[in-house]
Amino acid sequence: MRRNLMVVLILVAASSLAWGLTRQRLTIPQPKPPETISPTDPRLAKFVDYKKWTLVNPTPELMDPVSSIACDYVRAHPSPHAAKYISVYVNDVGREAMMTRKKPTFPVGSVIIKEKLTSKTSTTPELLTVMVKREPGYDPNKGDWEYLVLNGSATEISKSGILTDCQSCHTVYKHTDYITRTYLPKEVAQALK
Repeated sequence: MRRNLMVVLILVAASSLAWGLTRQRLTIPQPKPPETISPTDPRLAKFVDYKKWTLVNPTPELMDPVSSIACDYVRAHPSPHAAKYISVYVNDVGREAMMTRKKPTFPVGSVIIKEKLTSKTSTTPELLTVMVKREPGYDPNKGDWEYLVLNGSATEISKSGILTDCQSCHTVYKHTDYITRTYLPKEVAQALK
């Protein structure tokens, strides 16, 4: 009898546990989709003509493997960098710092856009990552850069702001104002002053 009572108690406990887990599984909140900002977002206007800016690397470069591995974003997602080619553009405000200075300090208003391409011959980016140099005090411990992630056509912003996913990789480039520049053509890199 005691044994039967023990079996019944175990079955009741197991059923209750199973029900609780099932119920919990049904009510677990789903992760929120990334913030998507309307295509009418006024910030997008400054990126529309980026292909008219200075193309830093005329030939798409394979993404630096060190940056790819170091990316904090990969811990929760497929890497936006692994086995990707990049083309980098800089606006007129940041051109001199990008193309002529060994230890640049980018002026406020500098914008750098990195196209993520699936192959060296791709002409349509799958993703754009953007850095915008903001006014002093925006993020003083990390160079005052705002980071943005846009779709490949530059019509939607999925993430923006002080993004720790991006900062984690760029922090090691503090000596070049948080810009990697591993993609600079050899002749440009050698001529930096």
